Amino acid sequence: MGLRVNKKRQFLFISKLIAKHLAVHPAIALGTGSLLSSLLMENTGLAPHPDAERIAVMIDSGEPDTALMQKALQYKKELPGKTVFIGMAETATGLGHATFQHFLGADYIHTTREAITGSEPSFVFEEEHSHATSHKVYAPEGMLEEAETIVLVDDEISTGNTLINLVEALDDQFPGKCYKCLSILDWRNSTQRAKMDEFTARRGIQADVLALMSGEFTLHHGQSPEDVAAEKLAGDTGATLKEIMTETVARSSATNQRYIPYTGRFGLSSAKQKELEQWIEDAAAKIAPLLAGEKALVIGIGENMYVPLRFALALGGDVKVQTTTRSPIHAAQTPGYPIQEKAAFQLPDMGSVDQYIYNLGQVKADRIYLIAESVIQREEWLPLVSYLEEKAPLEWISLTN
Repeated sequence: MGLRVNKKRQFLFISKLIAKHLAVHPAIALGTGSLLSSLLMENTGLAPHPDAERIAVMIDSGEPDTALMQKALQYKKELPGKTVFIGMAETATGLGHATFQHFLGADYIHTTREAITGSEPSFVFEEEHSHATSHKVYAPEGMLEEAETIVLVDDEISTGNTLINLVEALDDQFPGKCYKCLSILDWRNSTQRAKMDEFTARRGIQADVLALMSGEFTLHHGQSPEDVAAEKLAGDTGATLKEIMTETVARSSATNQRYIPYTGRFGLSSAKQKELEQWIEDAAAKIAPLLAGEKALVIGIGENMYVPLRFALALGGDVKVQTTTRSPIHAAQTPGYPIQEKAAFQLPDMGSVDQYIYNLGQVKADRIYLIAESVIQREEWLPLVSYLEEKAPLEWISLTN
């Protein structure tokens, strides 16, 4: 458990599985998505993922098995009825994608905090306790209208309020859907579960909640320590930006950030997922291979989590993944507390929103790969790039030119 720098809700559960606030091996993060997909398979009358038990043992032990996950990711099934998966920004965009990728004939999209120039979102809903409350969804025309089942994927359900807000927003605009809500953790107590049941009964909809673990917690409020604002990174470097080109979508942000079609921000079909998997293998092959015994860290930016995970898995070897975040968390060098250090910075390509990365001093890496979807104002990235170069030799990669 960590302490948010946020008066609306001052706690958060910090996952050791999803590669957001803490660095993890890609096999662990991707395997967690495979376990959620197995829950859904069983819930819909299919056999579970054949490697589910071995994946669970791998995650439980903390000993990643790259070969197991490369094999497990090839297992794909078709769900009954037209199904759309929605991953929750920003922590569960990779988890939602990792769950979706096991299904044929399905579509994936994730919510986003970004405003896209000249585009109206399909719908918007609120996450009241968050540091950035509004979620937007930019779905292709017909995707949500034609869906029979909508699968919502998040890393953790605390009270269920965000889940209700999301289902309500969807049901208002796209009525008549069946909902499956997948999560690693479900912390709702009996009152909160009853609230969800009352909501679905009133709406006349079905919404199954499936979680890998469930329980309850009680929060005893104490005196919160004053958070010392992290000093913004500053520095310069002559680092070379390597561009691994792929197609881009015909949309951009207010700061001209460009997007690739493989993240799920604007919708991703199962057919496009297959294309993504081949593109990742080709992209990883363009990077100098890891030397024997070399440790690597792959860093993704913000909501772009799945592509860095697959890139890292394709690299093979002793590699971990972590992504930057908008979430401000209190850092303290207290024994047992999960967030020991943080670095703060701004990326103008991201609308000059404060970004953070945590605990890099605890990650031992011989090489770091920084993967950006686009780099528009190169000089404004240099404080982050120079900070990372102090940790290890750096490969700075943009997926667009």
